[in-house]
Parts: sequence; structure tokens; C-alpha cells
Amino acid sequence: MTMRIRKSTGRQTVAAAVALATSIAIVSAQTKVTPPSNKYSVQDDIKLGQDAAREARQQLPLLRDESVHSYVQRLGERLVAAIPADQRHAGFNYTFDVVNVREINAFALPGGPMFVNRGMIEAARTEGEVAGVMAHEISHVALRHGTAQASKATPYQIGQIAGGILGAIIGGTAGQVISQGTSFGLGTAFMKYGREYERQADIEGAQIMARAGYDPRDMAAMFRIIAQRSGAGGPEWLSDHPNPGNRSDYITREARLLRVSNPRRDTAQFRVVRARLRQLPPAPTTRQITQR
Repeated sequence: MTMRIRKSTGRQTVAAAVALATSIAIVSAQTKVTPPSNKYSVQDDIKLGQDAAREARQQLPLLRDESVHSYVQRLGERLVAAIPADQRHAGFNYTFDVVNVREINAFALPGGPMFVNRGMIEAARTEGEVAGVMAHEISHVALRHGTAQASKATPYQIGQIAGGILGAIIGGTAGQVISQGTSFGLGTAFMKYGREYERQADIEGAQIMARAGYDPRDMAAMFRIIAQRSGAGGPEWLSDHPNPGNRSDYITREARLLRVSNPRRDTAQFRVVRARLRQLPPAPTTRQITQR
């Protein structure tokens, strides 16, 4: 489940060609997104992400179902192929894991590793809505928001902060357990993105969606679902991804600029995966997992 943007694969080439054939992005009209200043190197992002992802795969209940993994992988590859050329960082390794928990959540680590909760896939009504959340998370990676956020903190040894990043992103009880096992005491505020970074990821994600053949308005629709269902009971996407204000409005305005023709929304593959998930035992909550 690995995609390295430093190497061009046949699947990447096909994904890029499909994206160009199925969407039209008006480049001169779309909103310009400028990555924030960052004291860390691209290699720091890669090391942080690899270390945190290794820990995440040990701590989180990953869904071991090949059909679901393959679907999320293919969807992720399609979106990664649509990252702007000036934000393709050599050595970034975009991987996609599905976490077998009920909460609607997803997070991506510096350098590319992404973790998508099963509950997010089950809550989505179309593939475009899943793509919206994933494109948003990919944008955080491409814009290097994780280490840009770290640049604002007191500097520490780079190798000490992977667990702090992981605990901060996951949040809740599970996040506290992970953070307590590390020597880096940044707390949960370290990787909670502010409204400026959220707006950037929304806009960049909308543009990635358009280039990959999706309607960005599906991102706005999924965010409304998340907002309606968020609440007590474990880590939720909005706890680490605050609404910058008028989120649906500015995503919809960006979608009008991008003008996607024949967008992908509901697909046969999405319906098959949803049916497969219904065949599996219900996903537990994160609280249930941590209390075992």
C-alpha cells in the first residue's frame, strides 16, 4: 500500500491521464495556495512520518481486509497523482491504512502516511465524499503543515517528536496513552491545525479533487456530515480540524472556479466496498479498543 512520488509508475500515469481527461481546472482563476514558512527540511518530514506511522501501525487496530485496503489505496493514488507539481517533494511516501474504529476520522502524517477510519467510509454517501476528506489530508502533507506547525514550537531533537505527533493527531484516550509513552511533551496542541492551515487544506484539497475528476462540493457535503455527527464518544475529525468559518461557502465558490465536467461521485467500487464493510462485524469505538 505504498506510493512514492519520486518514481513514476504505470498506475500513476493512468491516474494522471484519467484526471486530465475527466476534469477541467481553470488554473488562472483558482485560488493560489502558498505553503507556510518551515524551519524543517523535507527529510525531517519523511523521518517524522515514518517514525510516527510505525508507531501508529503498532498501536491502532488496522482493518485487515484486502478488498477495502485496495480500494482506499487506488483512491489515494488517484488523488496523489493530482498534487501540484511544485508541491511534490522527493521521497514523500504516500501510504493508506484503514483503521477499524467507528468514529468519523482520518489523519495524515508528515511525509505521506495516511490513516482513514472505517467509520468515515461508512458515513460517506458517495466516493466523492471520501475523496474530499482524503484530498484535504493529502493537502496538509503536501503543504507540510505538520512541520510548519512544529516550527512555531520550541525546538527539540527531531527524533524525539514522532510519538508526540501521533498522540496529538489521534487525540482522546488512545492519544493520551501514546503521548505518555514518549519523551516529547508538546501535548495535544502540537498537531492541531489552526484555521489558517485548515483553510489552505480545504482550498488545495478542492483543487486536487478537481484535477482528479471529483466535484469539490462533495468535500463540503462530507464536512457537513461530520459536523452533524460530531460529539462525545472518542476522537472526532473536527476536534483537530477546526472550521475556519464559512467552510462550505468558500469550498463551493472554489468549485465554481474549477468547473469539473462529468465528476466522479458514486462508483461501483465504492458500493462494493460499502457492501463488504456491512458483512464484517461492526467496528468498535476507540474507547472500547482502549479499555480492552
